[in-house]
Amino acid sequence: MKDNNDAARRENKKALPKFALIITLSLVGGAALGAALSLLRVENLGDALAAAGAWFSRYAAAPLLVTLPLLELAICLPIYFGAKKQLSAWDGEDESVGSEIEARLAVCVWITGLALIANLFLLAAMTADFVNNAGTPRMMPAQMFFSGLGAFLAHFAVCVVLQQKLVDLTKRLNPEKHGSVYDTKFRKKWLDSCDEAERAVIGQCAYKAYQAVSQACLALWLVFLLGGMFFDWGFLPVLAVCIIWGVGQSVYSYWCLKLDKPGGKM
Repeated sequence: MKDNNDAARRENKKALPKFALIITLSLVGGAALGAALSLLRVENLGDALAAAGAWFSRYAAAPLLVTLPLLELAICLPIYFGAKKQLSAWDGEDESVGSEIEARLAVCVWITGLALIANLFLLAAMTADFVNNAGTPRMMPAQMFFSGLGAFLAHFAVCVVLQQKLVDLTKRLNPEKHGSVYDTKFRKKWLDSCDEAERAVIGQCAYKAYQAVSQACLALWLVFLLGGMFFDWGFLPVLAVCIIWGVGQSVYSYWCLKLDKPGGKM
């Protein structure tokens, strides 16, 4: 036990100077940024940001909602049909071909996921401007709003159907996989059909995602902290970030405790 304590002390002693340097530089950088913002005419910058956001919500969000599904299909359909053709011609012998097909499908899933997030963001931006300026001269034209709303619904359907096609093709490639994207328990059934090696990869990827989200939340916390101080953004953006951050931390810790117990299962 004593050797373990000594090893822990040595590791802490070795890492502490670097940690202290990072904290010091962060404090100095934050102080310098705060001082610079206080010296600059931040009111003008805040007004410029608000004007840019209003312009985007009023004039760009709806056209982007219409364009987004077309762009997604233009990128994903050639990849999907190429993978489908490659699978039909594959004899099942060369494993590198199967890996290439899986990579193509994974890229499509990645694109559809990001497109769905962008779709939700654009709807929120467009709706906020339309509702807030209803009945005023700055109100977005109704036909633009409803065209954007229709494009949102159409894009949502495109994402769901496209992901269903991708999952079905993946099941053709790996017949042991189970689950339908229309099933509310799809993720659980899909995970249950993965072997140990695939689960290990999923776990490593999930941990990388957890780290990235934690770092992004820290960066956004700093941005919204400064925004609340200098641009009158209030505390709600910081609250939203901290809720997401707290949920991620809590879910990760909960499952670490649960799976560490004997017989613990997902």
